[in-house]
Parts: sequence; C-alpha cells; structure tokens
Amino acid sequence: PTRDDRGWFINPIGRNPWWTVLAALIPALLCTILIFMDQQITAVIINRKEHKLLKGCGYHLDLLMVGVMLAVCSIMGLPWFVAATVLSITHVNSLKLETESAAPGEQPRFLGIREQRMTGLGIFLLMGLSVFMTGALQ
Repeated sequence: PTRDDRGWFINPIGRNPWWTVLAALIPALLCTILIFMDQQITAVIINRKEHKLLKGCGYHLDLLMVGVMLAVCSIMGLPWFVAATVLSITHVNSLKLETESAAPGEQPRFLGIREQRMTGLGIFLLMGLSVFMTGALQ
C-alpha cells in the first residue's frame, strides 16, 4: 500500500451506509455482463474454424482466471482487466504457422497456429513482478 491509512484489503462498505451495497447491485450486474460478453466475443473470434485450433477450450480457462483475478483485484482495490479482444487477436496472429514460399509473388499458405500458453503466462508474471521493480520503474 502506498498510503499509511490503507491496508492491503479494501473494506467494501467503508464509511458508506449499508444500503449502498444494495444500490451497487445493478452496476455490478452490468459490469459482470460486460466482462462476460467481452470474454465470450474474444473466444468466439479466436476459436474460428479457419484458425485450426486444436485446444480451443483453453480460452474457457482464461474466463475462469479473469473471474478469479477480478475478485482479487476488487478486494485489494486494484484496477480490473478483461480479455482485451484486440490484444488476443493480435497474439493469435503472431503465432501463425505459414509455409515458406519459394516462388516470387507466391502467398504463404496458412498451416495453423502454434498453440501455447507461455507468452500469456510470461506477460502476466512480468506484470506481477513489476511490483518489485517500482524503484527502477520510477
């Protein structure tokens, strides 16, 4: 925590009256729908047949991880994150396997996608480790 009057965990009610919990149910429902739809739209775009994915159901594990991390971020007062549709599509495009074209002007033929989870894991590990690099990142 960066402030002396704040701990690691945030009191969800704080100094607000009890009825604010009830008032927050509608915006919370709308946020839940928005995050779910963002993740599902991303999964549908990524799991298209033309991408020839063999392990397409792995993106459902991502939805589970997004849900767990949203809960953790909410409790700790951290910003939320979502599937980031554009980043996910760009990531899949960067993992394309194509033929090596030998003839001039010949378009490479799409073979499939290198399916792996290491780049996503690496990205999020580095984001988590950035907490320990605050001195260097200033």
